[in-house]
Amino acid sequence: GASLLAVVALIDGLCQALRGLGGFGFMVVLWACFATAAAWLYLEPIIDRALLLRKINDPVQTARINRIAQEVADQFQIPCPQLCVYDDKHFDMMVVGIGKWSTIFISVPATTIDDFELKAILAHEYGHIRLRHAVTRIALYGCLLSLAMLSNGTNFIVLPANLFMLWTMRQMEYAADKAASEVVGVSQVTAALNHISKGITDPPTWQTVFSTHPTFAQRINRLNK
Repeated sequence: GASLLAVVALIDGLCQALRGLGGFGFMVVLWACFATAAAWLYLEPIIDRALLLRKINDPVQTARINRIAQEVADQFQIPCPQLCVYDDKHFDMMVVGIGKWSTIFISVPATTIDDFELKAILAHEYGHIRLRHAVTRIALYGCLLSLAMLSNGTNFIVLPANLFMLWTMRQMEYAADKAASEVVGVSQVTAALNHISKGITDPPTWQTVFSTHPTFAQRINRLNK
């Protein structure tokens, strides 16, 4: 939330600087915002891949993850995205990019997650890809920045819009969980979420209004419904 407000402040400053250019200046800033968001989604996989210094070189572990990733991609009937796996004491996974240019980053303690749980978590990330959530995020950021410019950064307009954007991103997490459960089963996704929650502490429920992700308990409850 703080970073988004900082972006809004930056855009507001640009608008003030370009005010003398009238409508033309507004369009320059607007399209610059969309171009920056789009360029980042394409370039981020390349940048992040170059920055990862703890990539796993174990051929057995890499082959295992690639095999499971390909199985899930075949079930989703989408191309298998690029995988970038590195060792860490905490498990995490995220997808960046759009469509066939997507990259999934996996940080995994090599022996602490079994094939079934890994398959479920990969299915969640594939759900984001199939549901085109990257495109939705571009639209959300573009709309938020546009609204900030149109309202001249008025807080009582920008802050509710920011909260709505965060709520929408939480709904995308629920949707990706549902897509994963349709492929690998609800029990498998639930087991994977329970496993990850042991290493990541959920914030208090009331704080999720400021978060892009629901708590693990909320996600599991939604799946069981």
